[in-house]
Amino acid sequence: MPLKQINRKSNSELVKTVTELKKASRENDAPLWKSVAQRLEGPSRNWPSVNISKLEYKVNKNSKVLIPGKLLGSGNISKKMTVSAYSFSETAKIKVEAAGGKCVSYNDFIKSNPKGTDVVVIG
Repeated sequence: MPLKQINRKSNSELVKTVTELKKASRENDAPLWKSVAQRLEGPSRNWPSVNISKLEYKVNKNSKVLIPGKLLGSGNISKKMTVSAYSFSETAKIKVEAAGGKCVSYNDFIKSNPKGTDVVVIG
């Protein structure tokens, strides 16, 4: 999406996040970050909303998970994992941290994993 169209977004935090994701993709030669940025550039009604129960069944213990949308708190989780999403519901954060995992922003996730290797994308 051209810069002109992303600037039409009214959420300045979203514009900054998309710009950072694209920059990380170029600097680290990691196409994962560019694909997430492109999904976030689109309408928010097209972003995935993933429940915790999906993570429990699809992701292994101690995995790194990336959600290009919102993580919701429906279901239970028992595995320790690091989850990065654009936003988290309060119950989702509580449940992930209670299982021993972490909820991090995209910027922190990029710093800890610049190449995007061993990351499971859900959604």
